[in-house]
Amino acid sequence: MKVSIRSIDQIVTETLKACGADAASLEAVLDTVHYANRCGVPTHGVGRLPLYVKKIQAGNFCPEDRVEVLSDSGATALLDAHNCFGQIAGKKAMDIAIEKAKEYGIAICGVRNSNNFSAAGYFGYYAAKQGFAAIICANAAPAIAPTGGNKTIFGTNPMCYAFPGTETRNPVILDMATTVAARGKIRLAAKNGEKIPMDWAVDADGHPTDDPNEALKGSLLPIGGYKGYGLSLFIDLFAGLLMGSAFAGGVKPLSKMDEASGNGHMFIVFDVRRFMTAEEHAARLDCFYDAVRACGEKGCVWLPGEKELTRAAVQTDAVEISAKQFEEINAAAQSVGVLCRLEEYDG
Repeated sequence: MKVSIRSIDQIVTETLKACGADAASLEAVLDTVHYANRCGVPTHGVGRLPLYVKKIQAGNFCPEDRVEVLSDSGATALLDAHNCFGQIAGKKAMDIAIEKAKEYGIAICGVRNSNNFSAAGYFGYYAAKQGFAAIICANAAPAIAPTGGNKTIFGTNPMCYAFPGTETRNPVILDMATTVAARGKIRLAAKNGEKIPMDWAVDADGHPTDDPNEALKGSLLPIGGYKGYGLSLFIDLFAGLLMGSAFAGGVKPLSKMDEASGNGHMFIVFDVRRFMTAEEHAARLDCFYDAVRACGEKGCVWLPGEKELTRAAVQTDAVEISAKQFEEINAAAQSVGVLCRLEEYDG
């Protein structure tokens, strides 16, 4: 079903304000909601609102900006989110990394003790729109078992690669989980009573399953078998262990109400102008786009992120969400005394 972006903005703002969110946190959350829902990734947008409300009410999620700079030296910095919104922690980390990359050409900023920060692609887009390339990763709650093992320990652990675009070309943005499918897609399928493809996950006994509820009890499958396991492991090392956050199975899902999540993030930003002029960048990116698209029939080949950004450009008034999300979001608002509701779009 289609809902108006205006009503999304209103219900997110009023509901999170009722939960104690401050202006900076609200702005960061709304930015990521717009990006995720307009790009067609509803699992990472407004659909998270009910979980935020429940975890804040449970006392294990801070609705205010508590981000602290723990260290700041040369081209590196480390932040402690103190269990606040991952979106505000991520945005502050990216701002610091961009400023440092302007000075040093490259920068790394880490975040510890955070929460899910929505779509990693948002932060890649944020950097790319300012002319910077970026590599972003975050660890997540256990979802996959190591190759040869039967106990989940590493998360879907998203990673994003972003390369700046030009006046005529979109940025190139690869945003992906290290599992065949993001866990949010499986949760959404469970809510909607839908089946999932058999190659997404195995149940608790290690058997392939198309039942999303059984998949959530078992293990998600890593992309490329042992290669996906290896990628997930290294993201846990970089975003979790290195940054002083939870790691090796220690991250808790947003849905676990009795404990803080402990996510870690890593943001690497570098200035492409250190390698080429603006004119060279534009000419070479034009050539790159043309070469990739020429590998198939016209309109058949897309660059990473191109479909999502094209969709976002036209979805300015309304976006699609599931009926179940619609119900849950309105119920979350009602639970904290907010009167406004999501509205179906009739434009």
